[in-house]
Amino acid sequence: MSDYGNNDDAQLVQKLLNNELKAFDLLFYKYKDKLFRFAFSLLKNEEDAREIVQEVFIRIWDKRMEIDSGKSFKSFLFRISYNLIIDELKQRIKDEKFQKFLVSYFKSDTYSLDEQLDYDILVKKVRAAVEGLPPKRKQIYILSREVGLSNQEIAQRMGITKKTVENQINLALKHIKSCLGKDFLVVILFISLFA
Repeated sequence: MSDYGNNDDAQLVQKLLNNELKAFDLLFYKYKDKLFRFAFSLLKNEEDAREIVQEVFIRIWDKRMEIDSGKSFKSFLFRISYNLIIDELKQRIKDEKFQKFLVSYFKSDTYSLDEQLDYDILVKKVRAAVEGLPPKRKQIYILSREVGLSNQEIAQRMGITKKTVENQINLALKHIKSCLGKDFLVVILFISLFA
Protein backbone atom coordinates (compact mmCIF):
# COMPACT_ATOMS: atom_id res chain seq x y z
CA MET A 1 0.00 0.00 0.00
CA SER A 2 1.14 3.55 -0.74
CA ASP A 3 2.58 5.82 1.92
CA TYR A 4 -0.05 8.06 3.50
CA GLY A 5 2.24 10.11 5.71
CA ASN A 6 1.61 13.25 3.66
CA ASN A 7 -1.97 14.56 3.54
CA ASP A 8 -1.33 16.78 0.50
CA ASP A 9 -4.55 17.02 -1.52
CA ALA A 10 -2.85 16.47 -4.88
CA GLN A 11 -1.21 13.24 -3.70
CA LEU A 12 -4.43 12.02 -2.08
CA VAL A 13 -6.40 12.77 -5.25
CA GLN A 14 -3.87 10.85 -7.31
CA LYS A 15 -4.35 7.87 -4.99
CA LEU A 16 -8.12 8.34 -5.12
CA LEU A 17 -7.91 8.10 -8.92
CA ASN A 18 -6.26 4.71 -8.34
CA ASN A 19 -9.34 3.71 -6.30
CA GLU A 20 -7.45 3.76 -3.01
CA LEU A 21 -10.15 3.95 -0.36
CA LYS A 22 -7.74 5.15 2.32
CA ALA A 23 -7.09 8.33 0.28
CA PHE A 24 -10.85 8.93 0.13
CA ASP A 25 -11.08 8.43 3.90
CA LEU A 26 -8.27 10.92 4.52
CA LEU A 27 -9.91 13.55 2.29
CA PHE A 28 -13.21 12.93 4.07
CA TYR A 29 -11.69 13.40 7.53
CA LYS A 30 -9.74 16.44 6.37
CA TYR A 31 -12.81 18.33 5.09
CA LYS A 32 -15.92 16.86 6.76
CA ASP A 33 -15.96 19.20 9.76
CA LYS A 34 -15.39 22.32 7.67
CA LEU A 35 -18.17 21.31 5.29
CA PHE A 36 -20.48 20.51 8.18
CA ARG A 37 -19.90 23.94 9.76
CA PHE A 38 -20.49 25.64 6.43
CA ALA A 39 -23.69 23.70 5.70
CA PHE A 40 -24.95 24.17 9.24
CA SER A 41 -24.23 27.91 9.17
CA LEU A 42 -26.60 28.23 6.22
CA LEU A 43 -29.14 25.49 6.83
CA LYS A 44 -29.36 25.82 10.63
CA ASN A 45 -30.17 22.13 10.92
CA GLU A 46 -27.67 19.48 12.02
CA GLU A 47 -29.36 16.60 10.21
CA ASP A 48 -29.52 18.52 6.91
CA ALA A 49 -25.89 19.62 7.31
CA ARG A 50 -24.80 16.01 7.90
CA GLU A 51 -26.75 14.89 4.84
CA ILE A 52 -25.01 17.55 2.74
CA VAL A 53 -21.59 16.32 3.92
CA GLN A 54 -22.52 12.72 3.14
CA GLU A 55 -23.89 13.63 -0.28
CA VAL A 56 -20.79 15.69 -1.12
CA PHE A 57 -18.52 12.74 -0.42
CA ILE A 58 -20.79 10.25 -2.17
CA ARG A 59 -20.52 12.45 -5.25
CA ILE A 60 -16.77 12.79 -4.83
CA TRP A 61 -16.45 9.01 -4.77
CA ASP A 62 -18.86 8.57 -7.69
CA LYS A 63 -17.13 11.28 -9.75
CA ARG A 64 -13.57 10.56 -8.65
CA MET A 65 -12.49 9.81 -12.22
CA GLU A 66 -13.63 13.32 -13.23
CA ILE A 67 -11.31 14.99 -10.73
CA ASP A 68 -8.39 16.66 -12.45
CA SER A 69 -5.40 15.87 -10.23
CA GLY A 70 -3.61 18.88 -11.72
CA LYS A 71 -6.26 21.24 -10.36
CA SER A 72 -7.31 22.11 -6.85
CA PHE A 73 -9.33 19.48 -5.00
CA LYS A 74 -10.85 22.35 -3.04
CA SER A 75 -12.27 23.65 -6.31
CA PHE A 76 -14.02 20.34 -6.96
CA LEU A 77 -15.20 20.19 -3.36
CA PHE A 78 -16.38 23.81 -3.55
CA ARG A 79 -18.49 23.26 -6.64
CA ILE A 80 -20.22 20.16 -5.30
CA SER A 81 -20.83 21.68 -1.84
CA TYR A 82 -22.07 24.98 -3.18
CA ASN A 83 -24.49 23.37 -5.63
CA LEU A 84 -25.94 20.97 -3.04
CA ILE A 85 -26.47 23.72 -0.49
CA ILE A 86 -28.06 25.99 -3.09
CA ASP A 87 -30.38 23.14 -4.12
CA GLU A 88 -31.37 22.63 -0.48
CA LEU A 89 -31.93 26.37 0.00
CA LYS A 90 -34.08 26.47 -3.15
CA GLN A 91 -36.25 23.71 -1.70
CA ARG A 92 -36.50 25.55 1.59
CA ILE A 93 -37.24 28.90 0.03
CA LYS A 94 -40.61 27.49 -1.00
CA ASP A 95 -41.46 27.13 2.70
CA GLU A 96 -43.14 30.22 4.14
CA LYS A 97 -41.43 29.94 7.55
CA PHE A 98 -38.05 29.82 5.89
CA GLN A 99 -38.90 32.85 3.74
CA LYS A 100 -39.67 34.79 6.90
CA PHE A 101 -36.41 33.61 8.43
CA LEU A 102 -34.46 34.81 5.38
CA VAL A 103 -36.17 38.19 5.38
CA SER A 104 -35.29 38.73 9.01
CA TYR A 105 -31.80 37.28 8.58
CA PHE A 106 -30.82 39.45 5.64
CA LYS A 107 -33.09 42.36 6.61
CA SER A 108 -34.27 42.41 3.01
CA ASP A 109 -36.34 40.20 0.74
CA THR A 110 -34.33 41.21 -2.32
CA TYR A 111 -31.22 39.13 -1.59
CA SER A 112 -30.42 36.85 -4.51
CA LEU A 113 -28.06 33.87 -4.74
CA ASP A 114 -25.76 33.64 -7.72
CA GLU A 115 -25.66 30.03 -8.84
CA GLN A 116 -22.85 30.61 -11.28
CA LEU A 117 -20.28 31.46 -8.65
CA ASP A 118 -16.92 30.24 -9.85
CA TYR A 119 -14.27 28.95 -7.48
CA ASP A 120 -11.52 30.39 -9.67
CA ILE A 121 -13.02 33.88 -9.36
CA LEU A 122 -13.15 33.46 -5.59
CA VAL A 123 -9.51 32.38 -5.48
CA LYS A 124 -8.49 35.40 -7.62
CA LYS A 125 -10.41 37.73 -5.30
CA VAL A 126 -8.76 36.18 -2.26
CA ARG A 127 -5.30 36.41 -3.84
CA ALA A 128 -5.88 40.06 -4.74
CA ALA A 129 -7.00 40.76 -1.17
CA VAL A 130 -3.93 38.96 0.22
CA GLU A 131 -1.70 41.05 -2.06
CA GLY A 132 -3.23 44.15 -0.49
CA LEU A 133 -2.14 43.17 3.02
CA PRO A 134 0.81 44.86 4.72
CA PRO A 135 3.99 42.75 4.15
CA LYS A 136 4.28 41.26 7.64
CA ARG A 137 0.56 40.43 7.85
CA LYS A 138 0.70 38.91 4.37
CA GLN A 139 3.66 36.73 5.38
CA ILE A 140 1.86 35.55 8.52
CA TYR A 141 -1.33 34.79 6.55
CA ILE A 142 0.59 32.81 3.91
CA LEU A 143 2.53 30.83 6.52
CA SER A 144 -0.73 30.01 8.28
CA ARG A 145 -3.19 29.38 5.46
CA GLU A 146 -1.01 28.30 2.56
CA VAL A 147 2.02 26.69 4.22
CA GLY A 148 -0.06 25.27 7.06
CA LEU A 149 2.12 26.27 10.02
CA SER A 150 0.55 26.55 13.46
CA ASN A 151 0.37 29.94 15.18
CA GLN A 152 3.12 28.81 17.56
CA GLU A 153 5.39 27.74 14.66
CA ILE A 154 4.86 31.09 12.92
CA ALA A 155 5.62 32.97 16.14
CA GLN A 156 8.86 31.05 16.60
CA ARG A 157 9.88 31.45 12.96
CA MET A 158 9.22 35.22 12.96
CA GLY A 159 10.37 35.96 16.50
CA ILE A 160 7.00 37.34 17.62
CA THR A 161 4.39 36.26 20.15
CA LYS A 162 1.64 33.77 19.38
CA LYS A 163 -0.91 36.47 20.30
CA THR A 164 0.58 38.78 17.66
CA VAL A 165 0.21 36.01 15.08
CA GLU A 166 -3.44 35.50 16.08
CA ASN A 167 -4.16 39.24 15.87
CA GLN A 168 -2.50 39.55 12.46
CA ILE A 169 -4.45 36.57 11.09
CA ASN A 170 -7.72 38.05 12.39
CA LEU A 171 -6.91 41.39 10.76
CA ALA A 172 -6.00 39.62 7.51
CA LEU A 173 -9.29 37.70 7.50
CA LYS A 174 -11.28 40.89 8.16
CA HIS A 175 -9.53 42.56 5.23
CA ILE A 176 -10.15 39.58 2.93
CA LYS A 177 -13.81 39.36 3.94
CA SER A 178 -14.27 43.07 3.25
CA CYS A 179 -12.67 42.62 -0.19
CA LEU A 180 -15.05 39.76 -1.01
CA GLY A 181 -17.98 42.11 -0.62
CA LYS A 182 -21.46 41.34 0.62
CA ASP A 183 -21.99 37.99 -1.05
CA PHE A 184 -22.87 36.05 2.09
CA LEU A 185 -22.30 32.59 0.61
CA VAL A 186 -18.89 33.49 -0.77
CA VAL A 187 -17.72 34.86 2.56
CA ILE A 188 -19.03 31.86 4.52
CA LEU A 189 -17.48 29.38 2.09
CA PHE A 190 -14.18 31.25 2.17
CA ILE A 191 -14.13 31.10 5.95
CA SER A 192 -15.15 27.43 5.95
CA LEU A 193 -12.55 26.22 3.49
CA PHE A 194 -9.68 28.68 3.84
CA ALA A 195 -9.84 30.33 7.25
